Amino acid sequence: MIGEAFHNCSVPEVLFCNITKNDSQGKFYENLEDALLDILGPKRSSFFIPVSLTYSLIFMVGLAGNLLTCAVIAKHRKMQTPTNFYLFSLAVSDLLVLIFGMPLETYELWQNYPFPFGEGGCYFKIFLFETVCFASVLNVTALSVERYIAVVHPLKTRYAMTNKHACRVITSVWTISLVCAIPNTSLHGIFYLYLPEKVAESATCILLKPLWIYRLVIQITTVLFYFVPMAVISVLYLVICRRLGREKKLPEAKVDKNCNSGSSWKIHLESNRRRQVTKML
Repeated sequence: MIGEAFHNCSVPEVLFCNITKNDSQGKFYENLEDALLDILGPKRSSFFIPVSLTYSLIFMVGLAGNLLTCAVIAKHRKMQTPTNFYLFSLAVSDLLVLIFGMPLETYELWQNYPFPFGEGGCYFKIFLFETVCFASVLNVTALSVERYIAVVHPLKTRYAMTNKHACRVITSVWTISLVCAIPNTSLHGIFYLYLPEKVAESATCILLKPLWIYRLVIQITTVLFYFVPMAVISVLYLVICRRLGREKKLPEAKVDKNCNSGSSWKIHLESNRRRQVTKML
């Protein structure tokens, strides 16, 4: 928020500029609280109550739903399919945000400073959100590729859609996400005001490096983890829908030629399966 007001400065530079401006105007603070309020803004967000209520609802629903998803897939062997493994991975990423990320966000709305978890906590917060965001995008992309193979190239499912293959893909997804989360995490840290001595009450988890580096990292990750996956997913689902559309009339033609009940039943099941896939898409 401070960086937006002074877009030519990084956050530490912004605070310095703010202090210098106040000093140049001959402004003096009677106590530390007034200085922190003027420089860092209010401790508590004005949106604390409505956002906290919304977060609480999301937390309860999300925690129950994702825990049930993980429990069902882990307990029942019949549910341990490649598709469900990707859903399990997505549920884990959601749980990480719900259990670790959301409480941190709620706390910062309640008390923006001082940040109580130190340098390690600051790094953990940024690293967690970056990793989970990247992992979710890559999991959805991998799931889309899996659906594409199942519908468009069904003969390859025997080799490309196994549990071991899904586990390898998911492991790669999380590894890539962890590595790609490092650059943005390294740009942040704990900042303290010096008035003129270090003020422990001003500890804030914010961007410390120059703003242009942060913008460059954001632009690169946006392309790699938003535009590219979106384009891939869109193309894959377009091909899937076209393939399903071409084969829609195929079962009806087969029924006319094959009147025995066994063939008709198989065709009926195949038709239902494809209809379900279409609805899912």
